[in-house]
Amino acid sequence: MFLKKIKNLKYSLLFRLTILYTLTFTLLAVVSFAVFYYRIYAVTMERMDEELLEEIEYYAGYLADSDLAALRHKLFEEADSEDPEEEFYRLLDSSGNVLAESDMSAWGAVDKTGFTGESPEDEINHKYQTITLADDDDKARMISALLRPDVIMQIGESLEEADEYLEIFRNLFAVLTGFLIISAAIIGWYLAKRALSDMAEVTRTAEDIARGAYDRRVEIQGRYAEIERLGTTFNQMLDRIQILLRSMKEINDNIAHDLRSPLARIRGIAEMTLSDEKSIKQYQEMAVSTIEECDSLIDMINTMLDITEAEAGVNGSADEDFDVTAIIAEACAIFRPVADQKSIEISYNLPGTLPFQGSKKKMQRIVTNILENAIKYTPDRGKVTVAAKAENGEIQIIFNDTGVGISEDDIPHIFERFYRCDRSRPQGGVGLGLSLAKAYTDTMNGIISVTSAVNKGSTFMLSFAQ
Repeated sequence: MFLKKIKNLKYSLLFRLTILYTLTFTLLAVVSFAVFYYRIYAVTMERMDEELLEEIEYYAGYLADSDLAALRHKLFEEADSEDPEEEFYRLLDSSGNVLAESDMSAWGAVDKTGFTGESPEDEINHKYQTITLADDDDKARMISALLRPDVIMQIGESLEEADEYLEIFRNLFAVLTGFLIISAAIIGWYLAKRALSDMAEVTRTAEDIARGAYDRRVEIQGRYAEIERLGTTFNQMLDRIQILLRSMKEINDNIAHDLRSPLARIRGIAEMTLSDEKSIKQYQEMAVSTIEECDSLIDMINTMLDITEAEAGVNGSADEDFDVTAIIAEACAIFRPVADQKSIEISYNLPGTLPFQGSKKKMQRIVTNILENAIKYTPDRGKVTVAAKAENGEIQIIFNDTGVGISEDDIPHIFERFYRCDRSRPQGGVGLGLSLAKAYTDTMNGIISVTSAVNKGSTFMLSFAQ
């Protein structure tokens, strides 16, 4: 079991984040060391070159104040006081012949080439070289300088001391790197575990929800910004899912209640048909009644599905450009015969054109549902008015009727599915028209509002950003 956990560890995000953090930290440490090491090496060489040049300048001044013999004597004195393996001195003529030199046994064949470039006017013509000693791989730094046209001086100094210093630095860094890698792994593990602990909370919440605790939510206070954003999105998703579940429950409850009557009527028609002999005409009438009831059921079910899809944000229609004025005028023309039967006057106040971008199909359903509702609940010889305008970057559509009105207690519930203000009204429907209108309005980021007074009429207003 333990070995299995170790094997599966490499697939975990915690392990991978720890490795990534450790590798990144190690890479930065190595790069920093390389830059630091190169800088130390460069400064060491620079200082050694400055010291060698100062010696050359000293001997150049000494030669200018005396002669070559005195300079040779001076060099022998300096050579006797120095370790021949640490430093050497040599004088050459312009042809590369040795005029004087210290003990060169430890230095091997030292370059005697001439000068190919020129130094600035205020400096002695010189060049630097790094050479390898004769017996081992140790290095030395050498300067060759033209003291005067016929005299070349060379001074070499071993880099052993500098190399030892740099080796100590390399060894120290190797030890520190090992320590830092272990520390980086521990710190990386801690930081990754700390960061992922919030994700573990999201996971636990998801597991609780999978077990049926639909009210569980992720605590987002005091979290990292990314986790807080994830938790907020996750909670919003859960809220949406809970709304859908609640809607499904309501649909099931409403189906059980509101579909019972038409199904009972269909069953009654069938029982009456089977009870005794009927004429062909009576059978035809019963068949027509059954079809009408079935059509009513199908329309109710389709409307419920449309509302659910709209609220869930699925199967959205593609946006298109259309004229709102034309849609309203067309709806008024369709319902005018129904209004004429009740002697209801339909009038509208519309601009010539009212362009809008959205779902034309949904806008048609919204307008027809509200207009049909207004005509249905307006008594004979009443009046229904539709107005539309563009104002302050919004399109407003206003439906006003002189109908029976809506009480203050009912107004907050009229957009709920299957809600009916007064079930005793003869005009009562199933209570889905306004629910669909609101669902479609919401999908187009619109707002639907209503003001009403009992026995004085109602005003529905739609607002859409243009």
